[in-house]
Amino acid sequence: MTVESVGDIIKLSGDLTSNQWQAIKTAASLLLKKHPQGIVVDCSGLRKVTEEGAQTFYDMMVYIQSKKARIIVAAVPEHVRKVISHVPDIRSELAIAGTVDEARHSLDLLQEIREEKPKKKHTTGTLLLSLCGSGADSHAIALAACIAEMRLLSVEAIYALVVPRALPLDTPRSEEEEKAAQILQQAVDTLSRKGLEVNPVIERGRNVASTLEKVCKECNSIVSIISLPPPDPRTGEPRATIEEVLERLPSEVILIREPKK
Repeated sequence: MTVESVGDIIKLSGDLTSNQWQAIKTAASLLLKKHPQGIVVDCSGLRKVTEEGAQTFYDMMVYIQSKKARIIVAAVPEHVRKVISHVPDIRSELAIAGTVDEARHSLDLLQEIREEKPKKKHTTGTLLLSLCGSGADSHAIALAACIAEMRLLSVEAIYALVVPRALPLDTPRSEEEEKAAQILQQAVDTLSRKGLEVNPVIERGRNVASTLEKVCKECNSIVSIISLPPPDPRTGEPRATIEEVLERLPSEVILIREPKK
């Protein structure tokens, strides 16, 4: 098997019939230093893969996730997908994209937004701002700006991207990721104009409340402003989100709904 580091991706070619993680590790480590958000592995050149060879992906996945980064394999031939689907530790965790461009785009969406953040200033704590793509988002952003400015708080702006349990968490979801990036850009623009420190995050999870609970604890948020989804009798929203968020979040919670027409 041949391992190449081509620009911002790792390209695998030939026959993968044994665990080749040690041969890939150095290239992966160097690539993560340049692209800390994650790694794309181009599998289009793989001719043959055995279950033992597929363990390469598992070891790579464990290592990259330990660095708090993502791994997405792309352009996977159908015969390779079939082998992966028979390896229990891999089939439910390994994110697969149709093309290298799709995988790269999924990793890079927030990079430009984060580079625009203002310099850090003294803050007394963190405000968690949760956005969801509803009409309540703009109101939540405006209120977050007022409270953060008044209480000298930094802002953790999060879009909770819910991934069905049938898919690995890191699976690219292009349309929703684009939407999330646009909403977070709006938050960054508004908050940055006021000189506030803001960190935009697309956080993947199985449901909104558990995802927000995780982030709330990680950033030690003292107040959380939650933009609620529009009413939907089929899913029980926004009541479902309200009840779960109030039960799970340890911080002060402010719920923002879309104004009634």
